Amino acid sequence: MPTQTFVFKGIDAHGKRQAGSVRATSESAACADIMQQGVTPISVRPQNRRAALATSGSRVTQQDISALTREMSVLVEANIPIARGLRSIAEHERKSSLRDMVTDIADQVEAGEKLTTAFGKHRAVFGDVYIETMRAAEKSGTLAEVTSHLADMLERNIETSSQLRRAMTYPAIVVAFVIMALTVIVVFVVPRFALIFEANNVALPMATRIVTGVGDFARNYWWAIGAGVIAGSWSLAQSWKSEAGRYRIEAIALATPYVGKMLGAITAARFARVLSIGLDSGIDVIESMHVAGNATGRPVFARECIVLCDRMRAGESLEHVLVDSKRLPNFARRLLGAGKDSAELSAAGRIIARHYDRISDHLAKNINTIIEPLITVAIAGMVLLVALSVFLPMWKMVSINS
Repeated sequence: MPTQTFVFKGIDAHGKRQAGSVRATSESAACADIMQQGVTPISVRPQNRRAALATSGSRVTQQDISALTREMSVLVEANIPIARGLRSIAEHERKSSLRDMVTDIADQVEAGEKLTTAFGKHRAVFGDVYIETMRAAEKSGTLAEVTSHLADMLERNIETSSQLRRAMTYPAIVVAFVIMALTVIVVFVVPRFALIFEANNVALPMATRIVTGVGDFARNYWWAIGAGVIAGSWSLAQSWKSEAGRYRIEAIALATPYVGKMLGAITAARFARVLSIGLDSGIDVIESMHVAGNATGRPVFARECIVLCDRMRAGESLEHVLVDSKRLPNFARRLLGAGKDSAELSAAGRIIARHYDRISDHLAKNINTIIEPLITVAIAGMVLLVALSVFLPMWKMVSINS
């Protein structure tokens, strides 16, 4: 019978109140364990871990997961049992939400659960990439190497996200202020000019009619625009949570210039690195490809990997099936296809991972060079339209009066 954690309150032999927790198979067994400690139980109840995690402390961040993974890597390399190591980490953790989660994982491992199962119960925190990579470590017995790789990957992801945020901050501020200015001009200024032009019997050109129409719609149906934005944001968030919706969103992102290239580089690096780890650990090529595809965290690529693995199980060679891969870059396909055995494929995977890590870092750092010209062109187009909507009828009015 599986054990679970029970929290208790009681009185010891000296009449002092005591509180704590024990692991037992049932409430009666928990009471027996508590009494053996010299404590008379007053109340004993199962601990609701899920509720505790939901209400304790602040949200667990990527930085927290990265630090936890790095500490796990050091403990495993020191040959400390994983459950004991996790408890040691939890004892020194100040953030209550992270401490409770790590303690819960340690409890599950001590109760006999697989490491992947214990971490998988917190998939919402760790993510698919983390869990699938841990699955490869569990199958191969290379936990120290994989946790070190995961820590490196998380740190690199954090740095990439930080680079993207820094790159997007300035354009976002510029766009926000331009939209505010254009909204005031389109909704309040241009319609006033339009009334003046109509009073002077000036025929409004197409540009002016478009701008005044947009302004009238925004002024009369602002509530509908706001509701549409909220509904659209909610629908997008719900779609991202579903497998089918996330697949469609990712397919669109991969088809977007520059964004698709950056996602492709990140995906190729993750796939190649986990593939290399799996092969080095003795897992066969097909199983390594399957685990590596899931470890990318990209539903489109993971689904393609499943198809490729099925074809290889049917007897096709790796080189032949890679030719039909639509998501793996050409360089990666050629290098992997040239591998003759697991050792060569593993070495090729490490080379591919380093290569596409450099590419993804370069693309993230230079995203500003793509975004800023596009923003400049878009803003110039909107300003030109607004300017023409005012000046074209003004010139007509001057011509009539002269």
